[in-house]
Amino acid sequence: MIFRNIKYFVTQGVKGLVSNSLMTLASIGIVVASLVLFGVFVLFGLNINSVGTQIKDQCEINVYMPNDMSRDDVRAIGSQLGELEFVKEAQLYTKEERLQNYKEGIRQDQAAVITTLETDNPLRDAYVLSLTDVRQANQVAEQAAKIKGVEEVTNRQDLIKTILSITNTIKHVSIWLLVILAAIAVFIISNTIKLGMFSRRKEINIMKFVGATDWFIRWPFIIEGMILGALGAGIAVIVVMAGYGSVLPSVQGFMGNIKLLETAEISDIIVIGFLLMGTAIGMAGSAMSIRKHLHV
Repeated sequence: MIFRNIKYFVTQGVKGLVSNSLMTLASIGIVVASLVLFGVFVLFGLNINSVGTQIKDQCEINVYMPNDMSRDDVRAIGSQLGELEFVKEAQLYTKEERLQNYKEGIRQDQAAVITTLETDNPLRDAYVLSLTDVRQANQVAEQAAKIKGVEEVTNRQDLIKTILSITNTIKHVSIWLLVILAAIAVFIISNTIKLGMFSRRKEINIMKFVGATDWFIRWPFIIEGMILGALGAGIAVIVVMAGYGSVLPSVQGFMGNIKLLETAEISDIIVIGFLLMGTAIGMAGSAMSIRKHLHV
């Protein structure tokens, strides 16, 4: 009996979708648009979080020396840097070593640039400070900048704060965007369900007359809404994952050592999250329509 009822509910739900094909397509389209736009913000937010974590884990301070400073003076400053509080290690990278590292990462078509740099190396000797506590990066940077002979100090801590600020903004915008788009989707799905109810009003009256329960009448419409949401979510998953996979290689080329999330790393979040949200939006649209227009 249970399986027979389920089959009936699903069959009636599918019939409702087919009989109102234009509204069905509109409902699926708005669910797809809602989830695709939301997915763009989610992917951006996930990658910003990942980049922030990578930068935080690699939080180092770069201390640059004047280009004309003698190597002995450079090493003397290195000793002072190593004695600063919260500095675990002060690693020297000479301008020759930095040039070599740059050469290893340069493309073949830029060989002429290497020739120019080898003739007149503009790079500076630099110390990379590893910290025992990354929360003290600003303090260490200020102390390093006060050492006589230090020309420049760069600190990624400000970048981390900026990334975290951007992440929080994206989270808030994503939530409000989803709420607005979900409300539109619920409204359109509700209208789709209402059309199905209107076209089957005689059948519904007969079912009430022979003693069908309220929920027996409601379930086909609830399943209709769930199917609408699930179909929209499925299409949105394909669009978002295909789009992300196509742009990822190009964007990653500009990021250097900072790694963006691979498609496989975010697939579970997108698939499960979208299906749950799409189904929930569909059920909400059905519930709204039934509550207002099905008087049983």
